[in-house]
Amino acid sequence: MDLELTDQVALVTGAASGIGQHLALGYAAAGAKVVVNDINADGVAQTVAAILAQGGEAMAAAVDITELSNAEGMINDATKAYGRVDILVNNAALLTEHTMYLETDPASCEREIRVILFGTMHCTRAVLPGMIERGHGKILNIATDAARIGQEREANYSAAKGGVISFAKSIAKEVGRHSINVNVVSPGATNSPMRINLQVGLKEKLGEERWLAREEKVKRLYPLRRIGEMEDITNAVMFLTSNAARHITGQVISVNGGFAMVG
Repeated sequence: MDLELTDQVALVTGAASGIGQHLALGYAAAGAKVVVNDINADGVAQTVAAILAQGGEAMAAAVDITELSNAEGMINDATKAYGRVDILVNNAALLTEHTMYLETDPASCEREIRVILFGTMHCTRAVLPGMIERGHGKILNIATDAARIGQEREANYSAAKGGVISFAKSIAKEVGRHSINVNVVSPGATNSPMRINLQVGLKEKLGEERWLAREEKVKRLYPLRRIGEMEDITNAVMFLTSNAARHITGQVISVNGGFAMVG
């Protein structure tokens, strides 16, 4: 299936590494022009360089989206460079702690919510006027199944992502009349740098043998008996932000190997 993404302008937040970087490279490979956002300027430069190396087109947007003025400036710069933003992927996130809620640092909790929820809201506020004016646009938020069913030791992260889901559904109802689709991809466990780094810590804590046994138990929770890969997320996101998915909006699509079959 040709997703017809050639010459579309896609802005991906949190694209300095991990799933965001994979998404940015995927859009570029499909022929889209990519706006690469992250607060990590070096990572942004690396992602842009990788896109240019594969013959794609990209621009850097190394700004902190927790400030609305930064998000608005980023959209203005992208519009000046490429004429518009057709696709917004709200992917930026951070998981600062993996511990019980009462043991978490309130400042870390606030930081996670500012990046994940406010960052999503700011970028959406900045991009929507242009999409409404043109009568076309795609917005895709990355959530997590932890926000749909709960997750021990990730209460802050889950709460912020839960807000992202509710926000997407509400905006989908507001802007559908302008032919703007707003959806959510909700990953389960995925072999991204965030998960890999977490597993390194667990391996050091538990030891190799106990960690391997734990990983096998985790896989048994998934009907497909595998942990997701970043391309699994990218494939779903690119489909949902293409015209092939023009009649899908306000939906949360879990890409989780069957771990949580949420209605």
